[in-house]
Parts: sequence; structure tokens; C-alpha cells
Amino acid sequence: MAPGTLVVVRLHGAYWSTPASSNPRVLTPIGGGTSASATCPPGRGCGTSSVRFTALRPGAVHITARRDSCGEAMRCPPGQGRYDVTVTVT
Repeated sequence: MAPGTLVVVRLHGAYWSTPASSNPRVLTPIGGGTSASATCPPGRGCGTSSVRFTALRPGAVHITARRDSCGEAMRCPPGQGRYDVTVTVT
């Protein structure tokens, strides 16, 4: 992507950490966080964890987030607890 491009990461489920850039000088966050749904039954983790990023300068970065729980008192199975995507700004 080119500098100035807006990237939106939205992970469904309130158990995710807020997505983060591995290098904010290349891809900087401009707002976001975790929000829970008001109509969600307890323990379901309904909601989203989201962030908007702006590409600033050339480079490659990772956007990552983690979660330990995939439901009330339910550990995540292998491959379900980490989000990682590589973004290249040219």
C-alpha cells in the first residue's frame, strides 16, 4: 500500500487484545479499542476489537493481537489465539 492509506482491523470477539503495529513509525494507530455488545449473554465475549491505522512511510510491519480465552473459561485451541498479518508500505 502507499503512504496515507487507511487500514482498519476489526476482530470479532471481545476477548482479543487491541491490534497493534510492530512499528508505529511505518503504520501508526489513529483510534480504536475493544467494545462489548450490550445484548450479549454473559461469557460469550460478543463485541469487537478494532483499530484504524494510517500508513506513514515505506517499510514492512506486523499487525498482531492475542487472546487466551475463546469463551468463558475456555482456552483457545491451537491456531485460534493469535492474529498476525504483514503489511508492506511502498
